[in-house]
Amino acid sequence: MVEEKVEMHKARVELFEKLRDMGLFWSYSKEMDYDRAGPELLIEYLLKYGDFDDIGRGFELFGKQKMKNVWLARVAGSGPFLKLNVMLARVFFDMDVDKDYFEKMNNARFEKLTSLAS
Repeated sequence: MVEEKVEMHKARVELFEKLRDMGLFWSYSKEMDYDRAGPELLIEYLLKYGDFDDIGRGFELFGKQKMKNVWLARVAGSGPFLKLNVMLARVFFDMDVDKDYFEKMNNARFEKLTSLAS
């Protein structure tokens, strides 16, 4: 059991380092490591900028529910990633949605932020 957790952590670190070395964490220090970044940041960047194989690896390492939770919290409501979100929803999360779903989500998020600011 402990050995499995250690191996899983090593695999997550390897995936993080691969993406970091490709320059996907461009806005962070080049010395940043997985333990400081955390799984949510890795998943967010993986979903935004990773290729299909890397995203598939993320599902193996974190599970579908964790990947979906991070996607909903950090990526799905982001306007610049509208086409990506439709693809992720359909291909990886088995959702039958179109761009209108995300446009409504983006508008609801904007309205919430506006009400908090006033």
